[in-house]
Amino acid sequence: MTKSVVSKVGVARSAWRVARDIRQGFLRRQLYCQFMGRNDLVFDIGANEGNRTKIFGQLSRQVIAVEPQPSCVTSLQAQFGANPKIRIVPKALGAREGSAEIMISNATGISSLSPTWVQAVRDSGRFSGFTWAGKQTVEVTTLDSLIEEFGSPGFIKIDVEGYEFEVLSGLSRPVRALSFEFVPEYLAAAFQCVDHLCSLGNTGFNYSLGESMKLALRDWVPRDQITSTLLKYAGNNHVFGDVYSLSTARDS
Repeated sequence: MTKSVVSKVGVARSAWRVARDIRQGFLRRQLYCQFMGRNDLVFDIGANEGNRTKIFGQLSRQVIAVEPQPSCVTSLQAQFGANPKIRIVPKALGAREGSAEIMISNATGISSLSPTWVQAVRDSGRFSGFTWAGKQTVEVTTLDSLIEEFGSPGFIKIDVEGYEFEVLSGLSRPVRALSFEFVPEYLAAAFQCVDHLCSLGNTGFNYSLGESMKLALRDWVPRDQITSTLLKYAGNNHVFGDVYSLSTARDS
């Protein structure tokens, strides 16, 4: 190809990426505005490099972005450090205060505090092109501690690569709405999350697949129905998703 043709192809690809990002941002806002309002506090647990943090900042009063990876914290500070609506907490979350070892991947989005999850996705071949060669000790706090410091959130997003149940184990009170990620290779942890949320008063569940940004079920369903629905994906290492949960408990 000539230089002019190559240049035109590059411009077309750049325009396509911009259009894709705009559409994805629209879909994210459309989904999350169902769970939060202008006066809400939002917790973004596993903020990574902030693609959800940005959306939450547009939709809510304040965002607490929690992320333990130093490189991601640097990116978050560069993007949002001057934004008074966004508070960055450079920690991990777990069942109790302390410290833990995170397995650092060459793709920051799949670094994890859960060796069991890492082994499960290795065995399935989901992330066959990636490694977890680094390890780092990080400070750990809890959802209860965040609530004591910042207040009760209207929505919590949890995306921590297999450590979701440990994060939720640090929550002893209901919140109005939240989401947590699941993969079919590690459904046992997702079911533990559902059980814990039920014990706090969460009675309605739904889910979305991948980056569809759409709830898959027309109606919110109870515990047994969401678990049986997720079981349909067992053994499928090509999908992932998020479970959404609503609380009817009086304290939420």
